[in-house]
Amino acid sequence: MTSPAQITLDKVSKNFGSFRALKDVSLDVAKGEKLVVCGPSGSGKSTMIRCINGLESHDSGRITVNGTALTDERSAVAVRREVGMVFQSFNLFPHLSVVKNLMLAQRLVRRKDKESARETAMGYLKRVRIADQADKYPIQLSGGQQQRVAIARALCMNPQIMLFDEPTSALDPEMISEVLDVMTDLARDGMTMVCVTHEMGFARSVADRIVFMDAGEIVETATPHDFFSKPRSERARQFLGQILSH
Repeated sequence: MTSPAQITLDKVSKNFGSFRALKDVSLDVAKGEKLVVCGPSGSGKSTMIRCINGLESHDSGRITVNGTALTDERSAVAVRREVGMVFQSFNLFPHLSVVKNLMLAQRLVRRKDKESARETAMGYLKRVRIADQADKYPIQLSGGQQQRVAIARALCMNPQIMLFDEPTSALDPEMISEVLDVMTDLARDGMTMVCVTHEMGFARSVADRIVFMDAGEIVETATPHDFFSKPRSERARQFLGQILSH
C-alpha cells in the first residue's frame, strides 16, 4: 500500500455470547482504496463492517478510522460523522419524502440551513439518477431506486469513507445493476470504499483488493486477478466454485 491507512483493524475480535464472530482480524485500508469483502454467510463480513463504524463494539484489538481510535460511544459518533453506510435494507424514513430523507441528517448533524441542505440533496439525487423522484415517498419507489436514495443520503454528509453491507442482496435481479452502476461511478471518483458483496462481476471490475473471510477470519487477501484466477486457499476455491456456478 502506498498511501497511509485510512482504516486499521489490529487483532480485532468480537463475540456474541459463546459465538466468536471475529477472531483476531487485522486489516489496513488505504485512502482511496476499493476493498471488496466476500465469503460465505456467517463468516463475519457484516460484523467486521459494523465494527468499523462503531455500530457493533469490538471485544478486543484496536480499530482506527481517519486517525480516531474506536474506544467508546463518543469516538464511534465522531467516526460515523465521516463514514457513510449503506445497508441491505434501505433504512429510509417512510413518512418523509425522498428529498427530506436526504435533508434530515444534514440539518441535524451538519447544522445546514434548509436551502443549502435541499440543494445538496438534489445534487446527489441527480448523481444517482433519480432527481425526478425527489417528492415521492420511499414506498412509491422500486427497491433499486430506494437503495440509490440510501446511497445519495449517505453521500450528502460528504463522507471520507463509504461502507456497503450487501447493498444489492435484497433487490430483484433487474435492479441490481442500477445500484452497482452508481457504486462503480463512486469508485471512479476515488472514494475509499469497503463493500461486502456477493456480486463477483463488480468485485472483479472495481476492487483494488479482495478480502475473503470464513469463520470469523481473513483467509486470504489478493488482487481481483489473483483471487479469481488462482485462489490460494481451498475454502476460497470452494466458495468461488459455488458462487460462480450460479
